[in-house]
Amino acid sequence: MWIRVGSFQAKPGEVALLKSTYDERAVPKVRATPGNLACLLLAPVAEGDPFMAITIWETKAAAEQYESSGAAKEVVAMVREFFAGPPRLASYESDSTAGLGPLAK
Repeated sequence: MWIRVGSFQAKPGEVALLKSTYDERAVPKVRATPGNLACLLLAPVAEGDPFMAITIWETKAAAEQYESSGAAKEVVAMVREFFAGPPRLASYESDSTAGLGPLAK
């Protein structure tokens, strides 16, 4: 599996709109992409911690196809107005599927 984790600070007072925009617009676009297993927005519980946007892919190739198609840029554009600063993006590889339950293939 290939996991992408984007982190960012949200503008004060914009959290509710960020969450609804992500759930209603971004998630369906990502989930419709072949090879995507999950798309989550994690809201911080500690003051000052960043939001995390996590996508889980069957393969690195599926994630790269999503990126190269321009869809990733479109998704970021949907929520960029809520960023209080530049986002950070990291990628992770995992052979551990035991904790995914029905997501695991």
